[in-house]
Amino acid sequence: MKWLADLLLGGVVEKFTAPLLSAYQAKLAAETDSERLAADEAIKGIEAARDIAVAEAADRWSATRLGRLLIVIPFGLWWAAIYLVQILNPWFGLSLVVIDVPPRINDMALVLIPAIVIGDAGALLARRLKR
Repeated sequence: MKWLADLLLGGVVEKFTAPLLSAYQAKLAAETDSERLAADEAIKGIEAARDIAVAEAADRWSATRLGRLLIVIPFGLWWAAIYLVQILNPWFGLSLVVIDVPPRINDMALVLIPAIVIGDAGALLARRLKR
């Protein structure tokens, strides 16, 4: 049964189990109301992050997931290559060059990446308001 949950959820639940457990223990060990409130806030934050991760793991074909895979990751790798070349060239006397992203793709990325980030933020806000 565990292998099926790991297959469907990608081990998401286990990543949040230990932090959630320690937050609940902190709430039980709290001696003042402010400590209990802080622990409650930590619990809410961890649960919200867990819920988002579980929902996203269940929806493998969501627009934001596809956007991340097709737009954000390649664009991020391109930027990482630029920084890596800027570091390696002076250190090793190389003359590596990163070819610039074509202008049309760059223009699309400058629109789509913020849209994906806003979509993720909107999904988080909607889940929080639903509670």
